[in-house]
Amino acid sequence: MGGSDSPTVSVSLSGPTDIPAVLKRAGIDHVSVHDRRILAIYQTAIFNVTTDPAQISNAQTLKIECWETPIPSHADDRSKQELVQDFTDVFDSAEDY
Repeated sequence: MGGSDSPTVSVSLSGPTDIPAVLKRAGIDHVSVHDRRILAIYQTAIFNVTTDPAQISNAQTLKIECWETPIPSHADDRSKQELVQDFTDVFDSAEDY
């Protein structure tokens, strides 16, 4: 999982955000690993989402890494970076939920 070719992005949110709630409202499956880390499955890709120092339920900054790309039968022509950007767009529109 992960590796040197795994794209990682940092996301700054406009204010404290409950990341599990945003993912739930967006219909994105996720599993809480601990209070500062969550794994999310988006379009069959696996994302590692971490925050520091705040808890994932009250985050203002996120580090998002694409650990696994979509399974081949569900993949399209998007690059890993494009997939990460699509996933991070969920947080950009968090206020819309």
